[in-house]
Amino acid sequence: MVSRKLPGDSRISVSSIFSFLSVIFLLALGYWFINHEFEFRYEEVDKGYQGEALTNPFLAAEFYLRSMGQKTKKLKLFPITDSQLVSGDTLMIPGKRIAYDKRRSEFILDWVNRGGHLIITGEVIKGNDYQREDYILNATGLQIEWQVAEDESLEEDEPVNLDVEDEEDFWQVDFVNYQVVSFTSDFDKEVIWQVTNNSKLHAIQIKVGAGRVTLLSDTKMFRNQFIDDYDHAAFLFTLSNDQAQLYEDSVFYYSVYDNQTNLLSWLWQNAYALMVSLFIFLFMVLWKIVPRFGPLVRVQKPVSRRFLDHLVASGNYHWRQGHYSYLIYAVRKQLHVQINKRYPEWLNMSRDNQLKRFAEISQLEVSAVEKALFDTQIERAEDFMIKIKILEKLRKNL
Repeated sequence: MVSRKLPGDSRISVSSIFSFLSVIFLLALGYWFINHEFEFRYEEVDKGYQGEALTNPFLAAEFYLRSMGQKTKKLKLFPITDSQLVSGDTLMIPGKRIAYDKRRSEFILDWVNRGGHLIITGEVIKGNDYQREDYILNATGLQIEWQVAEDESLEEDEPVNLDVEDEEDFWQVDFVNYQVVSFTSDFDKEVIWQVTNNSKLHAIQIKVGAGRVTLLSDTKMFRNQFIDDYDHAAFLFTLSNDQAQLYEDSVFYYSVYDNQTNLLSWLWQNAYALMVSLFIFLFMVLWKIVPRFGPLVRVQKPVSRRFLDHLVASGNYHWRQGHYSYLIYAVRKQLHVQINKRYPEWLNMSRDNQLKRFAEISQLEVSAVEKALFDTQIERAEDFMIKIKILEKLRKNL
């Protein structure tokens, strides 16, 4: 008896079931092996500063002040005419103000005299080393010096304790111990408060007109990597909030990118004509050196030809036009000029005598010589060539 699989029969073969179970087994075995041999865990990796924090070392301080309700903005003071500073605002310039010339410094001091609060540091004076002119510190009679005692180590850098009003405790701020604020002989300002540690002055606030200037020996403590150490954040908030007691709309600004001036911006403001001339010159240079596109047009230079070339071209023209009489006339004329030079006495002879003379020297028949010298009926090129050969032989035998 032969069995047949009827249509609609859905029975599964044994080999299919075995294959399916094998796949399930292999997957289960792989899952067990991975969980037994490998351990999954999550780790946080510090990738350093990202985004704006790479170029703004005081970004963390800005976020902290905003979280405390203090209006905080980053300000770029170049150019001076675009400044947003008004009376009652606070401006911190944490750099050494290398780009601040006399005019810019006077602008900042005028704003302070109208009621602004300026927080700055300065370049440290080390002995007799050359120092850049600091017009703001010169006007206040203050400076920052390098002071290290003989028995003092540069590695010993303990925080300074600050007494706080209305509080029994104190704040700690990590100033650079060997950078101190000192007075010059021109100092005559009113001191509002100052921070000292072991007879070293690290911070001072003075009265300047209707405003005030706060000089810090350094501003390292406000940078991203140090703002959360000790009481640096609280100290910064106190400085930024100082004007808020007198002005309700006080804004705390800080300038980051003013250590080095932008040369192009300075030249555009102070040498406008020179910059325009340079741009025009650069455009003309680029116009000359930029490669041109498309096919090049060949310009045929005029060729100076020889006089003989002109004669050949003129003779070819008359030959193609059939002007045989004109061409042979020129040859006869040239022969006549040579006869006058060589045998001038022939001019007085008769035509018959002249023909005899030519026949004698050329050893040609008189009739042939006569046709070559006087025949004007030339209709074929062959006749022309015969006469030219005879005339050439006469010329050579003269």
